Amino acid sequence: MANIWREWFRRKPELIQVPEHRSPGYNRWIENGVKILRKELPFEGAADVSITLGSGVSAESIMKYMGLGEKDVKHITYEDIDLPIGVNKGHKKEIIAGVTKEGKKIILVNGRTHAYEIPENGIKTRAWGELGRMELATGYIAMLNEIGVENMILTCAAGGINHPMNDGGEKPFDPDKLPVISLIGADLNDAYPSPNLSDYKSKAGDFFSLKDADPELMGMFEQSMKETGDDREIPKVYYITSRSTPNFEDPGVIYDVASKGGQVVGMSFSYEKEFISGMDHIGRFMGIAVVTNPVELDYKIQSPSRTFKSISVNEIRQHRPQEFKKVFVSTDEEVKRMGRLANEKLGKGLAHLVARL
Repeated sequence: MANIWREWFRRKPELIQVPEHRSPGYNRWIENGVKILRKELPFEGAADVSITLGSGVSAESIMKYMGLGEKDVKHITYEDIDLPIGVNKGHKKEIIAGVTKEGKKIILVNGRTHAYEIPENGIKTRAWGELGRMELATGYIAMLNEIGVENMILTCAAGGINHPMNDGGEKPFDPDKLPVISLIGADLNDAYPSPNLSDYKSKAGDFFSLKDADPELMGMFEQSMKETGDDREIPKVYYITSRSTPNFEDPGVIYDVASKGGQVVGMSFSYEKEFISGMDHIGRFMGIAVVTNPVELDYKIQSPSRTFKSISVNEIRQHRPQEFKKVFVSTDEEVKRMGRLANEKLGKGLAHLVARL
C-alpha cells in the first residue's frame, strides 16, 4: 500500500484539455454531405427557404400548393448524403429541392431523424469515425447552414396539454376545432444536452444566448393563413421537448409538462433551435407545432367541493401526480387523421408565405 502512495505522489500531473472543436471526422462528414448537396440541388447559392416537415405534414401537399410537380424538383435521400436513418417509418428521410414559379429556391426536409432514435453514445461509422448523438440529430441543419438558408421553418406534430393556467380559465385547445396550427412562442429543452456545448463550439453567437423565432416571419405566416381562408387565431404556445419522448400520454409526463406551464410537448424543436442559434449562414427561423391530440388529467377520486370544471395548472401544482388519471387519449389513427386535416390548411398557408418572402 505504501508503494502505491509513493507512485501516486511521484507521478507527473496530467493536463486534461477539453477540445475546442469538433472531430476531423465530423467535419469531413459535413463537408462530404454539402459537396453532394451542391452537386444535386437544382439551383445555385443559398436557399430562400427551407421547411422541415414533421410527422403528418405532407411534402406532396406543400408541393401542390407551391405549384411544384415531380418534374420540377430533385429528390436527395438521406442515404445519398450519409445522414442517419432512424426507425420511425412515418418519416421519409429525404431532401426535396426546387424553384417555385415565383423564383423562390426551396428545400423541403421530408422527415427528420429525432435524437430519441439515435443511441445515447452516438454511432461509430466506418467512414467518419465516432459521431455523437446530437451531432447526428442536427447534421442536416449543419449541412444546410453551409448551403445557406435565408428563412428556416421547422414544423412538428405535437401533443397538447389541455389545462388552463388559472382557475376558471378556458382550456387551450377545443376538441371540436382540431387540429390546431400554432406558432412556437417559447420553448424548453428538457430532454437532451445542448448540441452547442463543450467541444461543440458554435460558429456564431455564444453559449449564453439563443436566437428567438423571428417575429416578422411569424407575423407574415399568420397573415398568410388568414389570406388563404383560415380565419382562426394562430396561438403562440410554450413548447417543451420532454425527456420522456417519444412517450407522451402518461399521467406523470402530462403532470410534469403542465406543472412547468407547457402547452405542447414534442420531440425535436428545442435542440434544433439551440443548434440554429450557433450557425452563421441561417437567417430568420420559426417553429410551427401542429397540435393533433390534446390530453388532460382528471382526479382519480373526485372532490364534491370542487367549483371549476377545468383543472388549472395552478391547481395541478398543489397535488401529486398519483392523484390523477389521463383522459381523452387519442388513437394513432385519430392522430394521423388530424394530420391529414392540417395538411391542406398548412400547405396553402406555407405556399402563400414562401411566395411573399
